[in-house]
Parts: sequence; structure tokens; C-alpha cells
Amino acid sequence: MNRKYIHTAMTVGLVLSLTIGFHANDVKAASEKRLSENQHQQDVVIKRLKVSGHQVKKIKAAVDTKQEKLAESREKSKWMKKEINRLNKQIDHRNQVLKKRIRSMYLNEGSANYLDVLLGSESFGNFIDRLFALKTISENDQNMLNDQKKDKADRAANQQALIEEQSQLKNGLVELKDLETELTKKVGDQRRQLELLKKEASKIKEKEMKKDEQKEIAEAQTHLINNQSTELEHLSDSKADFIKPAEGYISSGFGKRSFDNSFHPGIDIANSKGTPVKAAADGVVFRAYHSSSYGNTVMISHKINGHLFTTVYAHLNSYHVSAGEHVIKGQNIGGMGNTGESFGSHLHFELYDGQWNPPPHQGAIDPMRYIQ
Repeated sequence: MNRKYIHTAMTVGLVLSLTIGFHANDVKAASEKRLSENQHQQDVVIKRLKVSGHQVKKIKAAVDTKQEKLAESREKSKWMKKEINRLNKQIDHRNQVLKKRIRSMYLNEGSANYLDVLLGSESFGNFIDRLFALKTISENDQNMLNDQKKDKADRAANQQALIEEQSQLKNGLVELKDLETELTKKVGDQRRQLELLKKEASKIKEKEMKKDEQKEIAEAQTHLINNQSTELEHLSDSKADFIKPAEGYISSGFGKRSFDNSFHPGIDIANSKGTPVKAAADGVVFRAYHSSSYGNTVMISHKINGHLFTTVYAHLNSYHVSAGEHVIKGQNIGGMGNTGESFGSHLHFELYDGQWNPPPHQGAIDPMRYIQ
């Protein structure tokens, strides 16, 4: 065994472990800070929602009061219409009576008729009776004129009151709709804001989980390098070539993608679900697990002529190996699938010159350059 290699590997592993540890701690602290800020914002929105809840109760009470007043207004409007109809009938009736009285006075030459009535008295007593009768007729005529004048004034007042009541009724309806619209918009906006904050918190937590996942992957490979160097050294005589890990066509190549300008750290091999996936070279599995992004994943360390390579097989339908297991080139390690963040059945295959690295995936190389 090459002691110099072991010493170097342990030193590199220690440095990587410390670097990853410090980086992970910094990332975790930043994530915790963002989560704390997010939670504070959620608390603020929740408090506002509670205030809005009290306002909602007040607005609903105001709405109920407005509805009661509107109902009363409608009833009052009905009564006013009936009262105006009654006054109209009275006024029409008096108009007919007054027309008859005026016509009678005109035919009898007006007030001269009253003198004829008095002069035609047969006695003084009869004269007194006729005088009182004429006075009564005159008073009745005057009263009728006064009543007519009053009813016309009342009719005009009631008509104006009805117009004002109808105007208030329409304004009340508009106000009611405005209150409902304002209430719905305010509560809706606050609920959407809270929902966005919750989604943001979920994304922060998801990223934190991915950081933890990345840390675990790095630690697992470092542990393999430090503690299973003998098995890796045993692979030193392997030829520096890899086989294509699955049958199918290349649906996405290595490097920058034109449609979104993102970096694709591997190649995608598309085929039907369950297509056998094989180890691209002899190696030792250091990670076989389910990832939220990669789906079912197998990661293998390879030692070729003393040089470390890493292969990644992602989005598997299933895998048949476990961490620490030694595999040989061409060995079936799983089946092609569509798990994790994937669209359609395919194998996402990555090759690293050295250890696996998280985004931006330093050390990732184009597998097609090494596949024989």
C-alpha cells in the first residue's frame, strides 16, 4: 500500500471535510436567518389578518345595520307612495267640488246671488237663518281651499321625501357593495401574502435539506476515500475507459443548455422505464438513496491508474446496490425511471474527475469523452 497516497488522501479528505463543514455551517446560518425573517413576516401578516378579522366583524355589523335601514327605507317608500296616492285622490275630489262651486257662482253672477238669497227672506228669523247658512257655505269653501292648499304642499313634500329616500336607498346599495369589495380584497391580499411567505419558507427549508444532502454525500465519499482506500487501490489496474451505462438515445448533452442557459453537469439517456442501468466502470458505491431532486440515485467512486473518478446515476426507477458495495463494470445496478425532478423516463449520468461536487458542479466532465 502506498503510504504517501494514504497520507495525501487523508489530508485532502480532512481539508474537504473542514471546508464543507464551515461552508455548510455558513449556509445553514444564512438559511436560519432567512427562515427567522420569513417567520417574522408571517407573524406580522397573521396579526394584520387578526386586525382585519375584527374589521370584518365591524363591517359585517355595519352591513347588517345598512340592510335593516334599507329594508325600513323600502317599507317607508311603499307607505309614501300610498300616502301620495291618497292625497292625489283628495285633491282630485276637491278640485271637482271647487269646479262646481265656481261654475255655480259664475252662472249666478258671483256674489250677487248671496244678496238675492238674503233679500228673499220671508221674515227676520228666516233672514238670520239664511245669513248663517251663507256664512257656513263661505267658511266651508274657505276651509276646502285651505285643505286643498295644505294637501298640495304635503304632496309636494312627500314626493320630495320619496325622491330623497330613493336616492339614499341607491347610495346605501352602492356603499354596501363597496364595503363588500373592500373587505374581500383586503382579506384576499393578506391571505395571498401569507401563502407566498409560506411557499418561500418551504423553498428555504427545501434548499436547506438539499444542503444537508450535499454535505452527507461529500462526507460519505470522503469516508470511503479515508477508510476504504484498500478497495479503491485494488482498482488501480482498471483501464481508463467507461462504458455507456444504459441503452437509449442522448436526449440532453453535457454543458450549457441553449433553452435556459443553465449548466447540465451530465448527459441524459432516454429509454423506456425499467431499462437496465449498469456501472460504467469498476468501483465502490458510496451512496445509494432517494433524493428529492435526483430521485433514486446511485453514486460510485472509481480508482483508475491511481486517479479518482466519480459517477452518478439519477432518476432511477429502482436500484439494486447499497453503500459500501463493490461493483464491476457492466453490473446491473438499477432500472431507468422518472423519479425526482424529472420529465420522462431517462437516466441522468454524471462523471467527475475527482470527487462529486454540488452546484456549480466543479470537476464535472463530459462522459462522452470517456465512454468507449
